[in-house]
Amino acid sequence: MIEHQVQKWQILDSTLVLDNPWCRVKQDRVLLPNGTIIEDYFVNLRPEIVLVFPLTVNQDVIFVRQYRHGVEEILVELPAGSFEPQTETSIAAAQRELREETGYVASELIPLAQIYDNPVKDKTRLHLFLAPNVEPTGQQEWDITEAIEVVLIPLPEVKTKILTGEIQVAGSIAALFLGLEKLAQPPFNKLL
Repeated sequence: MIEHQVQKWQILDSTLVLDNPWCRVKQDRVLLPNGTIIEDYFVNLRPEIVLVFPLTVNQDVIFVRQYRHGVEEILVELPAGSFEPQTETSIAAAQRELREETGYVASELIPLAQIYDNPVKDKTRLHLFLAPNVEPTGQQEWDITEAIEVVLIPLPEVKTKILTGEIQVAGSIAALFLGLEKLAQPPFNKLL
């Protein structure tokens, strides 16, 4: 097998071609390590995203069920939302999104990981959190695009719902598996 050293691409020029509150896209002119120039490599410039794995004291996971226009489907996923790191921390955004979408609050947020959503064409990082012992406040604050049904799924059923395709959103699945792993370790395993 021939080994190749992986190298970064060189950006020769970059232009913001779409600057809208709903979507920002830049067009890069790039030089590949093999000498090829690509004139129009498009990259989405979306805000950072937080995803929260909220768990009640009764061992129910709080999900949201909502329409997602990109795939034109109603999906079950973890509470999530965008934030700008320059104006809000990921923890503050996670607390806000959990409360706004579900009406639940977290007294503790445990970072699970930061992962890239779609690094081929997107700069977005997902900040994943576990929120044990969330409590309901009953106060939701949806934005104009949201109509959310809060769904409680018993913790032991979550993995089955992933494997049967009832939960299909990649970021939610990553947070769930990382959270399940964290919950299996001390001191969290005492909660189960």
